[in-house]
Amino acid sequence: MPFKTTKRSIFLSALILVAFKSIGTAFSQTAWFADGYHGGIYGHYPLWQARFMVDHLTKNPDWAINLEIEPETWDSISVVDAKNFQDFQELVKREGVSGRVEFVNPTWSQPYCYNISGESIIRQFLYGMEKTREYFPNVPFQTYAVEEPCFTSSLPGILKSLGYKYAVLRNPNTCWGGYTSPFGKDLVNWIGPDGTSIVAVPRYGIEQLSDESTWQTESWTNSINFIENCFAAGIRYPVGMCFQDAGWDGGPWHNEYKPSKYTTWSGYFEMVDGKVEPEDWHFTQEDVRPGLVWGAQVVQKIAQRVRHGENLLITAEKIAAIDHLTSGTPWPKSDFDEAWRNLMLAQHHDCWIVPYNGKPGDTWADKVERWIMVVDRIASGKIGSSGSLSDHQVIRVFNTLGAPREELVSVNLPQRFEKHGVSVLDQNGKPVPAQLSVNDREERVLHFRVTVPAMGYRTYRLVGTDEALSANDLRSGVNMPLVITTPFYEAKIDPARGGALASLIDKKNGGRQLVEDGALLNDLRGFFFDEGRFHNGSDRMATVTVVDRGSLFTRVKVENRLAGHLYRQWITFYEHDPKIDFSLEIEWEGQPSIGAYDQRKSYKATSREKAFYNDAFKLHVRLPFKGDIGRTLYKNAPFDVTRSSHENTLFSSWDSLKHNVILNWVDITGEAGDYGVALFSDHTTSYLQSEELPLGLTVQYAGIGLWGRDYKVDGPTRLNYSILPHRGNWNDGMVEWNSSCWNEPLVARFIADDQDPSELSLFETGDRHLQVVSAIIQGDDLLVRLYNGSSKENPGMISWKGKARQVEQVELDGRLLKKVSTGSGKNGEFVTATPLPPFGLGTIRLTGFSQ
Repeated sequence: MPFKTTKRSIFLSALILVAFKSIGTAFSQTAWFADGYHGGIYGHYPLWQARFMVDHLTKNPDWAINLEIEPETWDSISVVDAKNFQDFQELVKREGVSGRVEFVNPTWSQPYCYNISGESIIRQFLYGMEKTREYFPNVPFQTYAVEEPCFTSSLPGILKSLGYKYAVLRNPNTCWGGYTSPFGKDLVNWIGPDGTSIVAVPRYGIEQLSDESTWQTESWTNSINFIENCFAAGIRYPVGMCFQDAGWDGGPWHNEYKPSKYTTWSGYFEMVDGKVEPEDWHFTQEDVRPGLVWGAQVVQKIAQRVRHGENLLITAEKIAAIDHLTSGTPWPKSDFDEAWRNLMLAQHHDCWIVPYNGKPGDTWADKVERWIMVVDRIASGKIGSSGSLSDHQVIRVFNTLGAPREELVSVNLPQRFEKHGVSVLDQNGKPVPAQLSVNDREERVLHFRVTVPAMGYRTYRLVGTDEALSANDLRSGVNMPLVITTPFYEAKIDPARGGALASLIDKKNGGRQLVEDGALLNDLRGFFFDEGRFHNGSDRMATVTVVDRGSLFTRVKVENRLAGHLYRQWITFYEHDPKIDFSLEIEWEGQPSIGAYDQRKSYKATSREKAFYNDAFKLHVRLPFKGDIGRTLYKNAPFDVTRSSHENTLFSSWDSLKHNVILNWVDITGEAGDYGVALFSDHTTSYLQSEELPLGLTVQYAGIGLWGRDYKVDGPTRLNYSILPHRGNWNDGMVEWNSSCWNEPLVARFIADDQDPSELSLFETGDRHLQVVSAIIQGDDLLVRLYNGSSKENPGMISWKGKARQVEQVELDGRLLKKVSTGSGKNGEFVTATPLPPFGLGTIRLTGFSQ
């Protein structure tokens, strides 16, 4: 026994000695820490914050801070806390980016980025940088770093074009809404979809999620364990990070590991420059792993409002540019600035993750409603009398995309034609196909098929006729399978199975059956946990009615009940378009309970398992396509298209988040890639894909969400989606182009009879893969932003229908990239070529452009 005790004592002593040596060795090596503050006047920013930062930076000469503050904050603080703010301005001027203060995220409202349009991201930076420099002149923007998961795959190209040098690919202390994938060591070359790379600090490959919370990774503090693990893994210059909420009053973040040096992010990158070779990382959109409450009605409405605002404002800018260049209409800069300000605020990350926060009537969700109303008012005013009643009978139809379009456009029929027939004539006096319908407000809507040149307009005229144009060719509700036949499809809608599509045959592609045997397309399914069972729309007999039938389209209304709740689906088949549109409306009776299980009495913030993560139990639209369609899935993201690596998108816990987000579209094909189907959504939400279901779209979650809030319904659920069968893969099937057409439909404006010319085009791109992202006026310049929405290089050919004193390609921040040479076109126009890589951006600046 004594011998055994002695051996044990020696063994323990050796362990202790090794441990002390290990600690001593680790502690002799330096670690770094990026401290700072996050917030703003809309999020959180107390009046004492400026004074607090000045005092503590003065008191702690070794402290450095990185700032992520909403730029609009300075408008308020400079007035209500003027003296302290002036002291802070002086400190920033004195310290500078190479000192102890750095602005690391100047975006207007710190958006998540992955959930909004690419152009919105650019404007967030441009407006935010401009506002920040109003108060901090000449401040450089070198490193992008954030507290929330505000990432998207195309940021390297955007950041580099704005003058950035570095980025940080982690958000370690606020992972409620998601996080990035772990990868690599000290540094990586973050490579975007266009091939642009930017040096970045990743979430290290060894950087684990916290086992004590559901909102942190290990690097949120420099713990001894974390730093030791970094050194052991070969990370030579480990750096932790925590952006404190503005309002936290603890001063410098306390780190367990010593020595830990505080640093600005740019200071850290400059310190390691030349000491570490960055590893290449082709960061895809699926390396962003969001965890929002997808399907909750409040989030759904916010996403729809934001999408509406984005589409409308971009359209309004393009039409205003056309008006300015052709009619001399003054460019409404201040109006557009105010519209963008409100749209950018509606994109604030807090709108999406804490929509209920705030006082009654002034929650984030309430604010979004008001902000988008401002966008709507300004943008609609610039577009003109789009689709409204008018005494005029001449209609100007605008196309805001870069290629000609032949599509439908709709206007409310002027009262003068209410009791007479009506015909639509083109500029040559020839009638065009037209069809009347009646909308939900009992207004007569005229639809007609037009051909409109690129980035321009064509004029049409309404004339009265003796022969009335029938509003509808109705068929009463049926209880037998209804067959709809168009040049593209033969579709069978079965009332006995909930009014879902029991068959959909693609007549243009060899009579291919798209619906899996025995399955139903566009059926609804969800788990109502108070009842402990799934409900399907196909469980009940539906009423199916043909509400519109004419030379342009056929629209069918399906009425049914799901778990006692009335819902309607409108399905529209077109005569000249392979797209099939769906509109869904659910009239909730009381509060439904939809999701995996009830957490009203069991929710814990620290619990990894949460009901709102599991999309399989949410109410969703099911799209069981036949065969191996669904084997391969692509999805778009801001200025990117990503091939999914997921075998399925389902997860149920915080530590297994996956990117399951549909921004505008997802596209599924078979293994051969010779045929596919695209799904378009009118808002950012989640999609489903599993071994059992090739594709689904989330419709409704009603239960406990983040922070234990009860995400209820407040009125009907309404959403629009569309499917587009096509040959080949997403690129061959022109899915990006069709998405642009869906989001920027043709716009009709009533005008006076004497307005000329009857037809006009500013410019035309060489092919439909080259997209016109935006077109605005800056002084004497026309700025046109282009995006190559293709997986192949694009020559960037544009035919300009006018003349310009100078043509340049510029960076996003206006820096000259190169002068663009011009050539002569066929009809007197000039031609330019600005080659763009796959998913590449290019901004063309034309000085003195006129027709």
